[in-house]
Amino acid sequence: MPLDALTKEIEELLSLGYEGGYWDFKSDYSDVKEDKLIDIICMANNLCDRDAYIIYGAEDNGTVCGIENTTVHRANTADLIKFLRERDFAGDNIPDVEVETIYLHEHELDVWVIHNSRKTPYYLAQEYNPSHDIKKSIRAGAIYTRTADINTPRKETANDALTEYLWKKRFGYDLKPHERYEVLLTDYKGWSETNWDTVRYQYYIEHPEYKISVSESKAGYETLRFFYDDPTMFYADMHLDYYGTTLYETEMWYMDCGRCILPRPNYKSMDMEYLYAYYIADSIDGRILNLITHGKGKCCDRNGLDVPVLQFVDREEQSAFENYFGGADKDSVREELLKNAIIQHKINQEENELKGKPLCGVLEYAIVYEIYKQWRKNI
Repeated sequence: MPLDALTKEIEELLSLGYEGGYWDFKSDYSDVKEDKLIDIICMANNLCDRDAYIIYGAEDNGTVCGIENTTVHRANTADLIKFLRERDFAGDNIPDVEVETIYLHEHELDVWVIHNSRKTPYYLAQEYNPSHDIKKSIRAGAIYTRTADINTPRKETANDALTEYLWKKRFGYDLKPHERYEVLLTDYKGWSETNWDTVRYQYYIEHPEYKISVSESKAGYETLRFFYDDPTMFYADMHLDYYGTTLYETEMWYMDCGRCILPRPNYKSMDMEYLYAYYIADSIDGRILNLITHGKGKCCDRNGLDVPVLQFVDREEQSAFENYFGGADKDSVREELLKNAIIQHKINQEENELKGKPLCGVLEYAIVYEIYKQWRKNI
């Protein structure tokens, strides 16, 4: 989340004047390690199914007092990650956290962001009690969460209903079939083996009612094919089925005469002159890419070199790139690319096959991708 959006959200939470199921106010840091860990675990296991915040520099009623004058060490993201990695979490399943510092009412506040995840419940495999105070001890196997503004007491564990919810969240049982598909697609090791050629289907091993299949291949003619050694391309209809009912349809693209495969990317035009292919990582197409590339999530040719398909974490990142592209010196990029022998070969190859230069072809693709690489270096 951009820092200004986070600041706005934290300001709104402070204005409520009370703590809640996914936010907690603290006026100062604590040296007690158990306190730090229990707060993170409870927020990671929050029942609101969203990012959670531990906000340092605010009283319980939301009044901002600031954290800039604390005498206790102020943790940063690296500190928290190291702290959590040194704890004995069951299955090495560690919460995803980061620290942001924001400024409100002429004060600094440290915000610990505990990112939402489907890896719940988070719990310890070994008791944690470095202070040797039995009242502070965090028990092994206990499921700690947060109800309204109250953490689960340390000597207890969450009740059956809350524990069941957290386990259902992990395995996607709380989701509708099309939503669960997106979760299962991230578990690329959980699917049956396939090569998408002689074996043209794949199913989720523990739940074979989730099945992906592709039809017979047909010749394709997308501009992207010219960026492979062999521009021969095929495509096949792809169906994501649940008990035989198709929940999502797309295409499998067989590039480089079938040596490289990828799901059909999305397309976006800019300035009526430029076009680019892309994936959003948290979209179903991005997750299909993750599956068929065995978790690598990359688009490359037979030599492992990237092809010009842009990838974004989310829509906000895509918008940030497009803003950057609007101000980029595209003419200079064009001049440099036209000096590149490989690009010139691909342009000639495209023009010879299509009997002329397309309005938006190889060169325009290459310009967008070159600017995309520049943008990536700057963020």
